[in-house]
Order: sequence, then structure tokens, then C-alpha cells
Amino acid sequence: MCRESAEIAEDDAGGAFELAELALALAPEVCGDEKILCGVLRTAWAHLGNVFRVRGDLKRAEEAFQKAEEYIVGSTTGTLPSLVQWDELGALEAVLLRDQGNLAEALRTIDHAAYSSLGDPARKPAFFLEKACLHRQLGQPEEALKALSLAEGGAERSGARLRVRIEIERGEALCDLGRHGQVKKLPARLRKVAESLPLERARLLCLEGRAASGAGRLEEANAALEKAHDALHDRAVANLAMLSFELAALYAGRGRTEDLKGLAERTLPLVEKPGLGREAAATLKLWCRLAAQEKLSLERATQFIADFSRVAGRR
Repeated sequence: MCRESAEIAEDDAGGAFELAELALALAPEVCGDEKILCGVLRTAWAHLGNVFRVRGDLKRAEEAFQKAEEYIVGSTTGTLPSLVQWDELGALEAVLLRDQGNLAEALRTIDHAAYSSLGDPARKPAFFLEKACLHRQLGQPEEALKALSLAEGGAERSGARLRVRIEIERGEALCDLGRHGQVKKLPARLRKVAESLPLERARLLCLEGRAASGAGRLEEANAALEKAHDALHDRAVANLAMLSFELAALYAGRGRTEDLKGLAERTLPLVEKPGLGREAAATLKLWCRLAAQEKLSLERATQFIADFSRVAGRR
């Protein structure tokens, strides 16, 4: 139940919450010694915290993880192997730390999970993907590409969704490096998978827009922007904002101030979306104001891209 909750959390937070709550309710009924019971309770509380995180309720998420910590001693005593998947719980904690804006500690935590000798090798590609996401948010796209290469090595056994996410993240890292022309289109089979998943579809559209914008293909970038707005997902708001920033730099470089003002007007409502943290929302709001006042030069537009990359992962 906990693993299913984690699997569906981004797409169905309500269903994930029901599963985590049911797991927590059933945990005391598990037959076994104290070590097993503590391990089950620790796992259930951590997964409940993960659902709160996805919902954006970081206070309750942290409280649930603190409750999980109460069972650490009881679940780690005794002989190995343990019922508890230590690396899996570490990965959940890393994602919470990321959403809280503690990126350096999140990176250390996911590193420990990824290189743990006790973990299931089948889960390591997902951990390396998360490591890549953290490197990007820390302004280290080259390190992100290295982590993605490690993720790709075992991804064939991990399902099509993970491979889609790896390819999208690779494309984002290449765009961060200004290597927009190296972003490859998803193979038809993986694209079909991405189209069936609301979050991945939204992220893919934003990536395609970034690649087109960076290559100077204005009409293609605009078309991707329109589709991305239509497919907007709360957890892809930062992706859409970044596409808007890059498109703005293209407009500013060509002196298209009216188009820039229209873009700012279209983008401003994103400030109120739950997918942005306080710093990212403030950066986006300032950008919109300067664009509306025709005060956004190419240099300032380019600086906003760097600034937003730095704060987008903070809550």
C-alpha cells in the first residue's frame, strides 16, 4: 500500500492519501516482533508525510516524518535483512528536504540512498534521477547529466515512465547549458507514455518550447507555450515559467516589446499557483512587472533565467 501510494502520489494525491492512511491503520495488526511492527509504522508514517508533501502541506509532512523517526531505534534493532527499505525511506526524506529548500542536505541524503549496499538495485535509477534534479536546482547541470547517465544504466527494468522522466530531465539540463540543439525528441513509444501522464505531458511540452526558443524557432516555441498552458499541472508550473523566461529573452533580443508585454500578462497568474515557492513567485512577479513596463532588456531577461533557476526549487 505504501509503495503504491508513492507511485501514484503525483498524479492522484487523494488516492495516495487513502492508501497511506489505510496502511497506517492496518500497521498495528501486523503479526511479528517489535522490530517488524516498528518498521511497518515507520514506513507508513513516512509515506503519509510524502502525500502531505505532494499536496504542498510541508508542515504536516515534516510532522509525519518526525513521527516516523520515533520508530527508528525499534526498527533497526535485531538481525538483517530488515523489512524496512532504508534506501526508499531515505529517498522520500530527500524529496521533502528538496521541497523545503534544503538542497545540499537533500543531495547528501539521496546520495546515501543511491549508493547504499543494502538497497534494491531496481530502485537506484529513480534515486539517480532525483540526484540529477537536485544538481540542476543547485546550478550544476553537468553533474546532473552524469547522474542521468547512471540512472539510464538500470532504467530499462524500471518501466517506461521513469525513462520518460530521465529523458525530459536530460533535455532540461542541456537547455540549462545552452545546448538546446542537442535536445532529442522522445521516441514514439515513450512519447505515447508521456502523453498519457498529465505531469509528464506538461513537462515535455515545456521542454519542447525551451528547445525551440533556445534555437530561435519562435513560432514553434509559441505553439508549445500555448499547449503547455492548456495542459498546466501544479507540479510543472516552474517548467512553464522557465519557458516564459526563455521566450521573453528571445522577444527582448528582437525588440518585440508588445509581444513581451502580452507574454507577461499571460504568465502573471502563475504567481498564485501552488507549484511555486515564495522566492520563485517573487522573481516571476518582478519579471512580469518589468516586462509590462517595457523595462526588460535582453541582459535583464537573461539574468532572470539564471535567477529563477537558482530559486525555483525552494519553497
